[in-house]
Amino acid sequence: MDQQLTFADSEFSNKRRQTRKEKFLG
Repeated sequence: MDQQLTFADSEFSNKRRQTRKEKFLG
């Protein structure tokens, strides 16, 4: 469970980072 949560958190952080970068780039 802990590992899954970490994975989800990492994916969420990556997606959020990409979105922020895209917004900044766009």
